[in-house]
Amino acid sequence: MKVLYLLLLTLILCDSIEAQTKDRLPCIDKEFSIVAHLFKDTFGVYNITEAEINTTIDGVNNDFAPICVSFKVCEFQYHDNWEYSVHNADEEWGEMQNLYHVKNRINIFYVDTIKIPENACGYAGLGAIGNVSGSGIVIEIGCGIGTHSHELGHYFGLEHTFMDNGTTELADGSNCLTTADGICDTPADPFIKGSDMSLWLSGCKFISTIRDANGDFYDPIVGNIMSYYPCSCGFTDGQFHKMAETYYSSIGMW
Repeated sequence: MKVLYLLLLTLILCDSIEAQTKDRLPCIDKEFSIVAHLFKDTFGVYNITEAEINTTIDGVNNDFAPICVSFKVCEFQYHDNWEYSVHNADEEWGEMQNLYHVKNRINIFYVDTIKIPENACGYAGLGAIGNVSGSGIVIEIGCGIGTHSHELGHYFGLEHTFMDNGTTELADGSNCLTTADGICDTPADPFIKGSDMSLWLSGCKFISTIRDANGDFYDPIVGNIMSYYPCSCGFTDGQFHKMAETYYSSIGMW
C-alpha cells in the first residue's frame, strides 16, 4: 500500500511539472551525437554494456523532447586504463580530456566509482556545450536516467535549484533572478548539499519547516531534475529556455 502511495505521489508531481510546460517553447530540432567512453576495472572487465547505455539515453530523450532535442550514441570507445575506473576529478579529469576527448561530440565517460568529487553520481562542465574541444560528462556506472539528464542540464547551462552560490533565494521569488539558479519558475529550494534527505522529504513530499529571511516557508519542486531530491520528473519552462539560450549562444560550433 505504501509503495502504491509513493508511486501515486510521484505521478502527481510529474504531472504538475508537465503542466507548467507550455506550447511555446523553443524547438532546437537537433540530435546531438555522444561518444561513450568505457574503462576496464582492475579485473579487466567493462561493467556496463552498450545496450544499457542506449536504453538510458532513450530515457533521457524523453526529458529533452519538449525543446526538440535528442541524443544518440554514435561511438563507443573502450579504454584499457583501469586507473580511471576509480575516478579522482582533481587528478584525472584534465588527463582524460587530453587523451580521449572527441571534438564536436558530447563525451560521456563511464567509471566504476567517483572518488572525487565525493558522493557524486556524476558531474559535468557548466555550459560545456560551448566547448567543443574539451570538457564533457563523467557518470558513475549504475546511475540512471535522472543522473544523465541532470548532468546534461549542467552541460546546457543549468545550475542546481538550491543555493550553490551562497546566496539565499526568498520563498516569494522576489530575488529569483539574482540568487540560486537565476530562474524564476524554479521555486526557492533551501536544500543543503550533503545533508540527510530525511530532513527534507517523506517519500516525494517536502516536509522541512525551515523558513526564509522573511519567515516564509519554502515549497520547492522536489521533482525538478536539477534538484538533489530523488523524485526526478522534468524541467520547467524557464530551464528549457535557459538550455536553448546556452545552445544558441554556441550554435556556430555545432
